[in-house]
Amino acid sequence: MKITTWNIKGLGSRRKHRNLSNKIKEEKPDIVFIQEIKCSVENVREKHRKWIKRYEYLEVKANKFFGGILTLWDPQKFGMLDTEASRHHLSLISQLVGDRQCYMITNVYHPQPVEEKLRLITTLEDMKKRYQALPWILRGDFNMIKSLTRRKGELEHLVGIQLPSRTFSPI
Repeated sequence: MKITTWNIKGLGSRRKHRNLSNKIKEEKPDIVFIQEIKCSVENVREKHRKWIKRYEYLEVKANKFFGGILTLWDPQKFGMLDTEASRHHLSLISQLVGDRQCYMITNVYHPQPVEEKLRLITTLEDMKKRYQALPWILRGDFNMIKSLTRRKGELEHLVGIQLPSRTFSPI
């Protein structure tokens, strides 16, 4: 299973559409997690028709020009059974096509304010308890840093993550 995740910091420009489209064509991921789309649901739908036709998708609407989460998946590999979302996460219960194994797939765009971070952590902990039998793929932008040298976006880039199937364990 191949997953690509990217905090795109706005999906409004043609350059970002082209870069994202090229990266997806090059890597051919099964799942794409995008955070901080900063545009309307209608805008995402319009662009989706143009640049990534093979994927199905769900989004969490951006709050004016802030936030927004977009998760795309290859419907030939995954079927979606259920969803759960908040302003800061989008979770899908999915099933590999031709397999009985289900997975929890969560795309996170972690808030900046501490009280919202704590609320999201509580939400994720509750989900872990409710779906403890499912392997969980949890990716995104957690807005946490390991050191001050990473604070200003030095690691801002598209990251492709290759994961072998069936090696996920619940966290």
